Amino acid sequence: MIASREYCFRSLGNTNKSIKSQLASLAFVPRTRLKDSFKRRSISTCSSSSSSSPTTLHCLRHGPTEMAAYMALHKYGSPHQEPLRDPMLYDTVLTSAGRKQVESLAAQINRLRPAPEVVLVSPLSRCLETATLAAGHLGVPLVAEPLLREKVTLSSEIGQAPGALKHKFPRVDFPADMEEVWWYSPTSSSSSSSSAAGGHLHVDKEPEDVYQARLAELRQRLASRPEHSILIVSHWGVLHALTGFDLAPAEIRSVDSWLVSAPGAARRR
Repeated sequence: MIASREYCFRSLGNTNKSIKSQLASLAFVPRTRLKDSFKRRSISTCSSSSSSSPTTLHCLRHGPTEMAAYMALHKYGSPHQEPLRDPMLYDTVLTSAGRKQVESLAAQINRLRPAPEVVLVSPLSRCLETATLAAGHLGVPLVAEPLLREKVTLSSEIGQAPGALKHKFPRVDFPADMEEVWWYSPTSSSSSSSSAAGGHLHVDKEPEDVYQARLAELRQRLASRPEHSILIVSHWGVLHALTGFDLAPAEIRSVDSWLVSAPGAARRR
């Protein structure tokens, strides 16, 4: 599992300066994006479609992050390599190269057809940065959707309270009922909503059954939306569950999906 996905972190407060210096000196080279970014796949979330026309989901994975650079320096998973250690750095941001890369996606996003009517984005900072830099010019609403968040595995998946995010990302609409602790936490409380700024928060790994239930709720949420074309900015695991695509950082792919209110196993058409 560790080798197949990207784990992310962010430096907050008095972060280990040696780590930051290592990151600054590392040139992160992302995987090459597929040339045919607009090649579409059609799927259904149920055995039969309840709508005659699909919803187009334009799926964008967030850009390269600081944690990707860190993981490139610290190889895990081999008896001859380091054991996995969470650096306890929260809510990763994009690297400087990652920000430039997602900014360069603007022209590609302009060519998406049908044009997105709304941008739904995970409230983790790496996705909020990606959405505002790559799609902020579209003139459509940018809406934070907590169900699009990454599965909690490391401190990188611990986010920040809505108030802090609104200040940092004023162009994004955050739900009025968004909880202070919107990431997975078995016991959400005011004491645990410090958004990682006051110290090392305990990381409770999200159980698989809880994660799958959240994905089912996400499918229902998408099915209830009125738009026929949606740009989704999220994470590898969530986008793979929705589409079957194995997206590289900053890669865009589109899928025509027959979304229904009662999700079942995804079916390719």
